[in-house]
Amino acid sequence: MPPETHAGPRAPQEKRYLQLAGLFRNKIVTGQWAVGSSIPTVEQLEALHSASRTTVRMALGNLVSEGLLRTRKRGGTQVMAAPLRPPSFLLPSTWKDLVVFHSNTGYRLLASEADCRPVIPAGLSSVQGELAPAYQRLLGLHCCGDQPFCLSQMYIEQSLYDRIAPQLPQLTVVEALTRGPRPLTAARQRLSVAPADELIQTHLGVPLGTPLLQTLRWAEDRKGQIVHWAQLRFLSEYAHIEMDLLG
Repeated sequence: MPPETHAGPRAPQEKRYLQLAGLFRNKIVTGQWAVGSSIPTVEQLEALHSASRTTVRMALGNLVSEGLLRTRKRGGTQVMAAPLRPPSFLLPSTWKDLVVFHSNTGYRLLASEADCRPVIPAGLSSVQGELAPAYQRLLGLHCCGDQPFCLSQMYIEQSLYDRIAPQLPQLTVVEALTRGPRPLTAARQRLSVAPADELIQTHLGVPLGTPLLQTLRWAEDRKGQIVHWAQLRFLSEYAHIEMDLLG
């Protein structure tokens, strides 16, 4: 098989082996590679994934070091164990569910900055409200125990934030908004898949370009002003969506 080509000396190959390691790990999690069974040979994996032998061996080596695979002396690789599956949170579909979700997960504030404005993606036609002149930006991590699984950027209209800030040591932002002095008359969210950027790489430790679940959320007051805007990006193994298709 011809060697993989790349622009840089090693980065593309390293990124590729991490992608393959994640793919192979998921095959074990989902039972496609059952515990006790033998997996395809290195040669078969090379052909299946159009990858070099070195890249495949590096990916398998990752799983061997994790105790998930074992290379046998007479050839072949056996699945030894399944990785521990993290708890998967049902993504909220109502504001009430949102309050419960934020109350049941940990939160670690990374940065707080006044007099900011969110950037609303082009083409998001369902956003009807008007932006305020200034917002407080809160960058933080949502955690399960000590493990961060979601990076959030939340923006709260500046004068509203100044009024609810004293409550935030005891309440989540969503709870404070619910109880706040400016009742919400509209709230929406949009789910999509977004690639990991440098901010995600730094705080969630995943490679650039890794697909993440993204939630864009906004809420308006009775005057039609957007008082809350949020972008949340979840590690996909920690989040799931359920819908009643006949409801």
